[in-house]
Amino acid sequence: MKGEYPMTTILGAILGRIFSWLDRSNSPVIDGELDVHGLEKQVEILRDHWGVPHIYASSAHDLFFAQGFVHAQERLFQMELNRRTAQGRLSEVFGEIALDTDRAVRTFGFNRLGRTDWASASPEMKEAVEAYCQGVNAYLDWAGDRLPVEFKLLGHKPEPWTPQDTTAFARVMMWQLSHAWHGEIVRLLVQQKVGEEHARDLEIYYPTHHPITLPKGIEFHRLGENGVLIPEQGPFLARGQGSNSWVVSSQKTEDGHTYLFNDMHLALSLPGLWYQNHLVGGGYEVTGVSLPGAPAVLVGHNARIAWGMTLAFIDCEDLYLEQMNPENPTQYRFRDQWVQAEVIEEVISIKGKPAHVEKVLVTRHGPVISDVIGQPELRLAVRSMALRPSRSLSGWLALDRAQSWDDFVLAMNQIEAPQLNVCYADVEGNIGYWMTGRTPIRARGDGRLPVPGWDGEHEWVGEVPFEQMPHALNPQQGYVVHTNNKIVPDDYPYYLGNVWMNGSRARRIVQVLEAQDRVSRETLCRLHVDFTTLPGIELARKIQAIQVSDPRVKELVEELEKWDGVLDAKSVGGCIYEVLRMNLVRNLLEPQLGKEITDQWLGKAFSPVLMTLHEFYGHDITLLLRLMDDPRNWWVEQAGGLEKWVERSLQDTQRELESRLGSERRNWQWDKLHGAVFPHPLGLQKPLDQAFNRGPYPIGGDADTPCQTAYLPHQPYYNNAWAPSFRQVVDLTDLSQSVTIAPPGQSGHIGNRHYDDLIEPWLRGEYHPMLWERKEIEQNVEGKLLLKSE
Repeated sequence: MKGEYPMTTILGAILGRIFSWLDRSNSPVIDGELDVHGLEKQVEILRDHWGVPHIYASSAHDLFFAQGFVHAQERLFQMELNRRTAQGRLSEVFGEIALDTDRAVRTFGFNRLGRTDWASASPEMKEAVEAYCQGVNAYLDWAGDRLPVEFKLLGHKPEPWTPQDTTAFARVMMWQLSHAWHGEIVRLLVQQKVGEEHARDLEIYYPTHHPITLPKGIEFHRLGENGVLIPEQGPFLARGQGSNSWVVSSQKTEDGHTYLFNDMHLALSLPGLWYQNHLVGGGYEVTGVSLPGAPAVLVGHNARIAWGMTLAFIDCEDLYLEQMNPENPTQYRFRDQWVQAEVIEEVISIKGKPAHVEKVLVTRHGPVISDVIGQPELRLAVRSMALRPSRSLSGWLALDRAQSWDDFVLAMNQIEAPQLNVCYADVEGNIGYWMTGRTPIRARGDGRLPVPGWDGEHEWVGEVPFEQMPHALNPQQGYVVHTNNKIVPDDYPYYLGNVWMNGSRARRIVQVLEAQDRVSRETLCRLHVDFTTLPGIELARKIQAIQVSDPRVKELVEELEKWDGVLDAKSVGGCIYEVLRMNLVRNLLEPQLGKEITDQWLGKAFSPVLMTLHEFYGHDITLLLRLMDDPRNWWVEQAGGLEKWVERSLQDTQRELESRLGSERRNWQWDKLHGAVFPHPLGLQKPLDQAFNRGPYPIGGDADTPCQTAYLPHQPYYNNAWAPSFRQVVDLTDLSQSVTIAPPGQSGHIGNRHYDDLIEPWLRGEYHPMLWERKEIEQNVEGKLLLKSE
């Protein structure tokens, strides 16, 4: 056993070299000419030194055709997994191990929704998606058996790509970026354990001193002469009604430039979620990141505007407890009648096994999901804005072409799901913000707990009007910051939920912006790699004020006292803080809730594939800070009182760190526990992990630092939840000075140098140019490919 891991490491390294060698012959052709079927005219693809393709076409059809071709060249295996996930067809390739995921996907019905979306798609969307699919399939025809090495290992060959593959995949992404239903189950479980009064103490709480994105709810100004802000009626509103991304106007920057900053915090993977591309032709001139499997650019800039986005964390989902007919379990009660549910039999093929038939029930509220989320004793139906017909892809196509604030607003109106904070800046110097997505108005209740589905009193009776969604243009403070924090004050006229993240990152960014009248570009860029944890500073201060008697743990308190609150990779104080934080919350909750419910309260969700975390994640620290100021609280008393609870947690921290890292305290560095890993789907098993995965890499941060590197609380402390998956800095005053980075690299081919070439620069906080002008692109060209029509 002792030599097993080294042997797998050696074997993995050998396999990695073999796979790289095998895959090199399948790497994308980036030079020369290729004849393909389906193009109207010739397309030119220039790849730069960072592997980013700059696509020049004479029509929108050829542009999206080429984008599909390039996506398939670089990310075919990723696209195959994405569509099989969306369709609930992973078991066909991976066998019974994937059945639970397929059952959940078939129950939620992403494939069914994808078909519905395609049937009602706009002509423009159909043209773009059909051209994209033609490009993917043209590559499949050209490649033949020259497929990525992953297909050879699995003995699998991809089917032709269809429009429904794209729309089903888009559906999964919409749903994964929606939050709020899982927390309802957690609240219910906690109430069942400790009662409503004590469960209330564990509710999500947004600290009153943390920033609100739009303190006035809605603020609208136009830029007058000399940059003067003039209050004005908005596009719909009368005057007076009033991940990380931040946009800063020229009145707030040292160089007088307008900047848009964005870094989207999502799970790290190999290949990465995003694919950078620059599209020119057919009315489009746009650069940024796309999702392999779908056309368009999702985040980036065109010649006139730039945009970035984060999740809004709005409550647009409800769970309904359905009352089933004991004499006919496919009927449910609504008011005084038994109503027949829609019954859908989903046949799931399983490699090497007989097919599984999943019987899905769909009520007026949505699919009954109890059996696939581990709550079979309940009959829970989920209602979600992300599970309704959508035209969101049309919104992104419109956004790519938008030339002004008014165009931007029209595009926002088409993005019906998910709920996103979208920041805006343009070359005229305007900055702004709009929250996308449809938000329900409830007849009764606030969506925090599952509600009776049979009484008809908890239905959705409307939606927040689009023109009343939170938005701002040219706010007086000269910047907009949103980091999944609270968006509007409590007097906003509509209920948006209570599932924001805790606001610590926003507080730190605002702290830096407010520290001086004008900020430099360098200062703003440093926020992308800022490891300051404000709640860590607060907790350390509170710990120092508590009397402990154990001399060994007093030394831990002294380390916290010396710590500056910067959670960099080598921080000893920061490492102690993170382990102590987990011990404090577990010693507080587990005696009353047990480990499993505590894990769920900390954020553990129902599926490691579809949903790893939910809206309670990250609120443990606000609970700890509150209860340390409330020593008579029931939870603190049950833990033995404030001093006993804290001292026991310090002792547990001492033992854990000694067990993991040894007795020498100087070795208790945060990167010894916390590293960034880029996992590949085939890297889940040894020794393939050594071949396909990359990492762990030393990294600082946690969920509360502007450079967010979150870990799963039930599997601490590796950076296994999410991190900055993409960064961009757009200079609207000089677009050629814009920069970006999207780790680990552009290519999904293990034998390609762009497989992992952006990891080290990303770790160092570096960027590469976001090349825009043709002359600059040609000076940095790595390959020039001409696609010609057969």
